[in-house]
Amino acid sequence: MNTSLFISSGALQAYQQKIDTTANNVANVNTTGFKRRDQSFSEILAAQVNNQPRTNQEIGRLTPNGLRIGYGTRTGLTQLDMEQGQALQTGSPFDLMISGKGYFQIGYPSAIAGGPNEVRYTRDGNFHISPAPNKPGSYHLVNASGGFLLDQNGQPIELDGQYEVNIDTMGQIQLRNKNGQGATFNSAQKVGIVDIQNPHVLQNVGENEYSIDPNALSNGKNTANYVRMMAPGEAQLFTGYLESSNVDLSKEMTDLMTSQRGYQLNARAVSYADQMSGIANSILK
Repeated sequence: MNTSLFISSGALQAYQQKIDTTANNVANVNTTGFKRRDQSFSEILAAQVNNQPRTNQEIGRLTPNGLRIGYGTRTGLTQLDMEQGQALQTGSPFDLMISGKGYFQIGYPSAIAGGPNEVRYTRDGNFHISPAPNKPGSYHLVNASGGFLLDQNGQPIELDGQYEVNIDTMGQIQLRNKNGQGATFNSAQKVGIVDIQNPHVLQNVGENEYSIDPNALSNGKNTANYVRMMAPGEAQLFTGYLESSNVDLSKEMTDLMTSQRGYQLNARAVSYADQMSGIANSILK
């Protein structure tokens, strides 16, 4: 009876987390550049140190000595689905969409004076210009949260107000004088697009942005081991487009109904196990 209670209560927690993950996917179905997460389950290994009084191992044994599969299931991996979202045409010169793999780098000033800027990663390419502080006539590309779009050297992209700006498919910033005189020339800055070697080390930090989770890094590894600046032409950038969410609403609703049924079944099993324990206790009395 205790075993059935453990199995059902563990499954309740796992299904609750699955429902929360699916609900978050559904809530972001219209969020630009959002990547859905997929919840998986794994079996729980129950420690039973004294289950083998003899030195001979059991025939057909698959688990290590002293461990058995038991007590139900738990939440396994919560993986990012990096499938490309649909392209949405906006016509804005500062709306950018990455085709294929890659992330924009977003910089935020450090809370500590003189400290390194905080860098986050996103697929949301909805940017606009914002006046550069203490530098009249210059502008930065920023997102809705005020974070700076960074270049290939990790520096905020800075634009001169006297030039018309065009960003090509390789992320190169092209400038031309607004008065129509002079030829188009390339800025020293390019849109810095990075590849995350293992997207599963990313953690959500809100505002559709990610950071590297230090707890997910292997021993002796740091952020530089997972983040790589992509070479020109390795990633394609489209101006005037945004990437839509890759959430399939019909699939998410199906998963949600299946998870709710599983939750209800295990809640009923917990109730039955509790009733059986009550009957057993009353008999002993």
